[in-house]
Amino acid sequence: MKKLMLSITAAALLAPVFAPAVMAQVQPAQPQYTQPQYAAPVQAAFTDPRNVPADLARIDAAMNSTSSFWGRFAQYTSDGSFAQGQVYIRRPGKLRFEYDAPNPLLIVSDGVTLTQQDKALETIDRVPLSATPLNYFLKENINLENDTEVTSLIKTAQEWRVTARDGSGELDGAITMVFNASNLALKEWIIADSFGGETRVLLSDLKYNGRINPRLFVLRDNDRRDRR
Repeated sequence: MKKLMLSITAAALLAPVFAPAVMAQVQPAQPQYTQPQYAAPVQAAFTDPRNVPADLARIDAAMNSTSSFWGRFAQYTSDGSFAQGQVYIRRPGKLRFEYDAPNPLLIVSDGVTLTQQDKALETIDRVPLSATPLNYFLKENINLENDTEVTSLIKTAQEWRVTARDGSGELDGAITMVFNASNLALKEWIIADSFGGETRVLLSDLKYNGRINPRLFVLRDNDRRDRR
């Protein structure tokens, strides 16, 4: 199987390349949100082992039918840190995470490069999109069975939880994607690292398959210090 990169992005959304700059900016939990409870990790399991290939194909189809979406995100970590903001995604390759003030971070993918801007420090960091797990999420054609090692698919009446990891064994950690059982819409993801920590990102107020201004996926940085 091809490997799914499981390093965690900028604000632990999906890649550790930017983590030191981000963690200092994450704010304590705010009153409008309730900190989720973190349960012990669920062992690898399949609710319906015989139908795993068909179930994965259904998830692929649901995700591939979504060319774009935008809405809100709320990010929690197991140490109690909290951040929130606006997310825009347009497949293939385009992404924008706008963190709410006072968090100064902005994360943008133009389809080739993933860029993090820290407005307070006036710095910009870049990594190739292909070196992050976002490359998988933003692909033109998503194929869970081929692109990841799926270790768990748990189905309930309310939700489906799919856990995947790097199939090559070179990287530690795992990612769990949570879908509504009724329509298989992605509603959250959880990233677990090799040290037992977790980062949970919840999506809300999503709108699908509408036009998103292409300028949102272009970061103008002529007046910023570049730390490539």
